[in-house]
Amino acid sequence: MQMFLALLAVSATAESPISKVLELMSSLQQKVLKEGEAEQKAYEKFAEWCKDEAVAKQYEIETGEGNVESLSATIEKEGATISVEESKIDDVAKKIAVNTKDLTAATEIRKKEAGDFSVADADLAETIDMLSRAIGIIEKNMRETGFIQGKNNKEVMTALNALLQASSISSGDRTTLTALVQQAQGDDDDFLQSAAPAPKAYESQSGGILDILEDMKEKAVAMKNDGVKGEMNAKHSFEMLEQSLKNTITQDEKELAESKSIKAAAEEAKAIAEGDLSMAEKELAEDKKYLSELSTDCQQKAADWEVSTKSRAEELEALATAKKIIAEKTGGAAEQAYGLLQQTSLSKSTSDAADKVVSMLQGLGKTNKDVALSQLALRVKAAVEMQTGADPFAKVKGMIQEMIDKLVADAAAEASHKAFCDKEMSESKAKIEDHTSTIDKFTTRKDKATAAIEKLTEELATLADELATMAKQQATMDEMRGEQKATYAEAKKDYEDGIEGLTMALQILRDYYAEKESLIQQPATSVHSKATGEATGIIGMLEVAQSDFSKMLADATVEEESAIKEYEKITQENQVTKAIKEADIKYKTSEKASLEKQISELTSDIEGEQTELDAVLDYYEKLKPGCIAKPMTYEERKARRESEIAGLKEALGILEGETATSFLAVRTRRHLA
Repeated sequence: MQMFLALLAVSATAESPISKVLELMSSLQQKVLKEGEAEQKAYEKFAEWCKDEAVAKQYEIETGEGNVESLSATIEKEGATISVEESKIDDVAKKIAVNTKDLTAATEIRKKEAGDFSVADADLAETIDMLSRAIGIIEKNMRETGFIQGKNNKEVMTALNALLQASSISSGDRTTLTALVQQAQGDDDDFLQSAAPAPKAYESQSGGILDILEDMKEKAVAMKNDGVKGEMNAKHSFEMLEQSLKNTITQDEKELAESKSIKAAAEEAKAIAEGDLSMAEKELAEDKKYLSELSTDCQQKAADWEVSTKSRAEELEALATAKKIIAEKTGGAAEQAYGLLQQTSLSKSTSDAADKVVSMLQGLGKTNKDVALSQLALRVKAAVEMQTGADPFAKVKGMIQEMIDKLVADAAAEASHKAFCDKEMSESKAKIEDHTSTIDKFTTRKDKATAAIEKLTEELATLADELATMAKQQATMDEMRGEQKATYAEAKKDYEDGIEGLTMALQILRDYYAEKESLIQQPATSVHSKATGEATGIIGMLEVAQSDFSKMLADATVEEESAIKEYEKITQENQVTKAIKEADIKYKTSEKASLEKQISELTSDIEGEQTELDAVLDYYEKLKPGCIAKPMTYEERKARRESEIAGLKEALGILEGETATSFLAVRTRRHLA
């Protein structure tokens, strides 16, 4: 009997096995949800790391591919430059060799011409001197004796024989001289008379010899003048050719040095680019391998997480289904096994338990400011007052359990929503920052390219102005050179005509007013007296004028040659400068076009990034109302919900305890009865 009473006392405080099972299943649900939440956070963190690492590595790969492409283009470009410069070096070297050979040959020819001229000029000068001496001997002999004879005849023979040895005497003159010498050495009494001949005979014989010698002298002088003129022309032509070849060789050597320098720089740049390309390709391969392995690992983790999530959802679904089946199917059996007899009125302990539960629910509602709990308290109070039957708390426990299930479901839904919000908000912020950073980067590059284009435009305008100014200056130089050339040609012709005219006039006057004539006695009544005194003054003045003309012609020629050299030098410099500036314009124009293309591409990229950024911003703004605009934080709502669930479980435990006590009390009374 005592054991039975003890058992009744223990049973009075025990819970119903069914309610205990339901409580355990609810606790298990909470545990599964917490584990899922923890795993969700860990996976989100890992997924974020995967994404960041993949984006960073992909950016490195894109950068590496761009670097490889750029280095390959550099190698190809420098290779082409090397080929072009090698071709230029070969061509220029050949040109230098040809021009150097031509200059050497021209110099040798000029030396030979100068040597031949020097020998011929010296020979002509000697011939002219010998002719002058022969003419002087004959004139002196004729002035003293009136004819050639005796010792004087030997002097004449010596002079004539010396003339025959001169190499500059023409064959015709040599034949004439030979005839004169033979005649002088023969038995011709008319040529070597001991008595003085008649004046007419003297004039005929001696005058003929003098005329021949004077004619030979004039020819020798003319040949000497022609030789001097030819030497001057040949020397001038050689100097022009020499200057032209030297200028060309100098320019070619400069171009050769530039080509060699460009080739060396290109070879160095190519070698550096090839080394960098090898390293870049190796790094790119490693980055691609790492990205592939990262993708595989992350995909495996994602697959594992999906399996785990699915398994957890299935477990929660199984627990919820089991709880529902237990609640629906075991109600009657539990009432039969553990229920109380129908009471027409509630016991004092039952009323106290109901009041305690209602008070707890009202307190939870006020503390958490939850209207639903306050309303539940009112519904519990009303249900307890109106309930009849074996278990007066059956409906109340159902309402409380329903509230607990709802709170648990809300917690799970909100946890899932929070995970979704955290994930989407984090990804959206990362995308916004990524797109914004990319736009800023592209904008900076675009601004730099724009500034470079503006600078290139100014430089191209400056180069164009400089070329226009140079062309204008060259045109002015060409015009001035043409005027100088025309002026020189006119002056040269005037001087040469003047010299030629004076030479002819002097020849005529010298022939007529020969010095030898001044001493010949003429019959006063039959021969005209020559004005030799005045003639000498006139001839002297003409010779001065001839010398002045020759000097002025030489000065004009030197001035013209200097002007030509200066003009050719400046023209050559202008051509080189023009070629450099035109090459610079070509390069800057190409660079400007490349920058304009880059700006177009950057503008397109910026627009694309801006479109994606706008879409992300729009999505982010749509996320805010559901993920940010909350009166309470998730942690606060979670704490409140856990407090409410704990309070409801406590209230449910009170009701379960009171029900068990009432049940045992009824059975005890039945047994005693």
